[in-house]
Amino acid sequence: MLQNIRILLCDKKVFLGIGIGILISTLCIMLFSNNDMSKAEIEKKARALGMKYTSEMKVLE
Repeated sequence: MLQNIRILLCDKKVFLGIGIGILISTLCIMLFSNNDMSKAEIEKKARALGMKYTSEMKVLE
C-alpha cells in the first residue's frame, strides 16, 4: 500500500495535474469574483456582523 502511494507521488503527471488545477481555479476566482464594494458598504456589512470601533466601547476603570 505504501509503495503504491510512493510510486503515485513520484509520477510527474500527478504534479502536472495539480499545477494545472491550481492555475484553472485561480483564473476562475479572478474572473468571476465581484468585489466592487465601497468602504461604506464594507463598514455597513461589518457592523451587521457585530463590528464596533474602540471609541464606541465603554471601558471600566
